[in-house]
Amino acid sequence: MSTEEDDDEKKLRIMVVEDRQFQRRLIAETLRAVRDLSFDYAESAEDCLLMLASAQPDMLVTDWDIEGGKGLDLVRRIRRGEAGDEARATPIVMVTTRNTEQAVREARNAGVDEFVLRPFSTSILTRRAKEVRDHKRDFIESVHYLGPCRRRRNDEHYIGPKRRDAEKKNQADAPELQRHKKVARKQIDQIAALLRALDASDAGAIEGIRSACAELKNYALTMGEPMIQAASSSLHNYVDGCVVAGKLGADVVQAHIDALLQLVQLPNYQIELRQTVTQQLGVMVAKKLRQTGAAA
Repeated sequence: MSTEEDDDEKKLRIMVVEDRQFQRRLIAETLRAVRDLSFDYAESAEDCLLMLASAQPDMLVTDWDIEGGKGLDLVRRIRRGEAGDEARATPIVMVTTRNTEQAVREARNAGVDEFVLRPFSTSILTRRAKEVRDHKRDFIESVHYLGPCRRRRNDEHYIGPKRRDAEKKNQADAPELQRHKKVARKQIDQIAALLRALDASDAGAIEGIRSACAELKNYALTMGEPMIQAASSSLHNYVDGCVVAGKLGADVVQAHIDALLQLVQLPNYQIELRQTVTQQLGVMVAKKLRQTGAAA
């Protein structure tokens, strides 16, 4: 590799998202004070998402008002993974003229790392860029928030679910639980296969699904994993009643299957996500049962 290529690898790569050429140049020239840099430019949110899918910058600087105010939406889309998994945790600096506490709160909640008011001085913008570069925050994944950690300090008395990357390293499911989940996954896949092959007029086919659900329910009890246990019990109770009625609601069974697959795939430290899956299952099943009753 050439010396020039070596130098390029050492440069901090920044993507500037701004639909006004003058402002793009202003941001780039201001940031050159940080260190040797290389720049990519995107004039729209869509251009940015496309570029992020193939070129991973060390930092992204975007204006809130791109395309009439799509800056925050762009941040949310990146955090949701629309530009790919690797881009989700890209540090983002938001530049804006909005000088209110509400604007700062909205930007933080959207997943912005740092917030810079326009017009900005060279020292302010470079300070924010250095903070992002030198003190990259852990990436948080929860039901209500995706983005850099918003905590500015550690609280030794905090006992809630830990969602920082560094805190999650040792929170993978224990090997025994992973083994249990693999077995449960096979049983769920079996129920899904039986459902796909179901002949609604065949009582024996419904009985076959009931037996598979009973097996999953009993295994969930063995696992001692309450959310999988609750979902599998709900499925078994529903199908058990269908055997008596002689008619099975495939969409209700499928809703259970989808929820159970998510529960076995999600590691247990993601407690909020797993609780949401379980809660939404109950809501969905109740809704489908009401629709079935109304149709009858």
